Amino acid sequence: MKRRTLLQTGGGLAATSVAWATGCTTNGAASGSSAAPATAGGALTATASSSTKPAATKAGWSALAKSLDGKLIRPSDAAYTTAGRLYNTRYDTLKPSAVAYVAHPSDIAECLSFARRYRTPVAIRSGGHSYAGYSSGNGKLVIDVSSLDTVGAPSGGEVAIGAGAKLIDIYTGIGAHGVTLPGGSCPTVAISGLTLGGGHGVTSRAYGLTCDSLVGATVVTADGKTVDCDASQHPDLFWALRGAGNGNFGVVTELRFRTHPAPRSVMAYMTWPWAKAAKVLGSWQQWGPSQADEIWSACHLDARPGGTPSVSVAAFSMGGYRDLQNAVDQLADRPGGPGPAATVRLTPIDHLDAMEAYAGCSSKTTAQCHAPGALPGQTAPGQLGRETYAARSHFFDRPLSASGIQTALAQVESGGHKGVTGNVAFTALGGAINRVGATDTAFVHRGSRFLAQYLASWPAGGSSASRTAWLDAFHGAMRRHSSGAAYQNYTDPSLTNWKSAYYGPATDRLDKVKRTYDPQRLFSTFPQAL
Repeated sequence: MKRRTLLQTGGGLAATSVAWATGCTTNGAASGSSAAPATAGGALTATASSSTKPAATKAGWSALAKSLDGKLIRPSDAAYTTAGRLYNTRYDTLKPSAVAYVAHPSDIAECLSFARRYRTPVAIRSGGHSYAGYSSGNGKLVIDVSSLDTVGAPSGGEVAIGAGAKLIDIYTGIGAHGVTLPGGSCPTVAISGLTLGGGHGVTSRAYGLTCDSLVGATVVTADGKTVDCDASQHPDLFWALRGAGNGNFGVVTELRFRTHPAPRSVMAYMTWPWAKAAKVLGSWQQWGPSQADEIWSACHLDARPGGTPSVSVAAFSMGGYRDLQNAVDQLADRPGGPGPAATVRLTPIDHLDAMEAYAGCSSKTTAQCHAPGALPGQTAPGQLGRETYAARSHFFDRPLSASGIQTALAQVESGGHKGVTGNVAFTALGGAINRVGATDTAFVHRGSRFLAQYLASWPAGGSSASRTAWLDAFHGAMRRHSSGAAYQNYTDPSLTNWKSAYYGPATDRLDKVKRTYDPQRLFSTFPQAL
């Protein structure tokens, strides 16, 4: 089952599939793409490519391997093919020079010293879910933090988590203590990539973005030094990490979070006939962002090759069953609304069980809810596969006009006619997310009502041309209806104005932080690096 686009629920929602937009989206460098895989190779800066520095030799690589307590995997090693892969099969053609599974900050410092000495470009990887393939690249030394996966025991309302820890292990580990973090649904996304680009999920309207719960981090900077940053130590770096930290300023090794209660919850799912799609979207966009903080929702329009598109609304609440039931009734009964849904299911569920359901892991053990294998981040009993897809995004600061709604529906319908499997997922924002000041963190999209992710998927090895053409047309058609901003965790190499789209009014301050912590631009080896 595809965790990116489908939800297989437990309990009373068994056998219900729900389109999902907060899934397998982030990594330790940057994420998001509809560009050709070749863009992931990056380029060395003028400083890093100085001809006065020797290229790495076989002896140099051997010396690096011996200096590490972790494992260095090179193209001649049997594990190289697996080690070099990202979650998205589109990037299987990328050939890094080596993958270093670092064991601690000193290993990272050794890798960075090697990169400086031999002008070798680096890529930082945690979960490997980069939409743009930026956590790998041809000729790069990939610094993979998957071994740094400790999930501490919550204490005093906080918890320390290793940068490579996967979401399923975090939800399970801290869920045993009755607490949670606001995060995404994809089980194999690692916490660092999600957090450093913002991070949203079903509890974000109640608890804020993942980065809003971050209280401190440990980072290995470009000069190989390990620094702790928080509101009082290196506060400028701490500010930048919360929204622009993916691959720009250093290698994060540990994150410290404020935890939140994990109460019993309620999941809901509703469908209507496609003929009512305009009324569903029109009503939802008014309803979803205005609900009580504990109620999250998303509206999905799905293109089906050769078939009628579908429209659905998924909702999640940490309030009572009756409260969500009343809210769902209000959605259906709004003036000009869609009326009663063809399908309505509400299911009370333990919070941890809900997180496992959204991860597609209700029928799996925690160990099974990983990629299979023996490398760090994988498990021997792992049962999860990879996917092939491309995506783009828009933030919306105001409701769509009637014209905007019809544009979205027409684009979904055109995808079905063209044989495209794809969708747009509109996710409600507001609540705690928008009570943070626009420049209090580097995540500046605090005035947005909802976020759209446009996504196309296809079989591994299949042609992407028609899918990405549809995706680009969809994105282009909706641009004038949006704010023009884009989600940095859905990294989009097609954007020419990516700095303003991702970072807006935070851009100048981010440039200053970059000059302070990475003056030689060691980490600027991917196209959208600060």
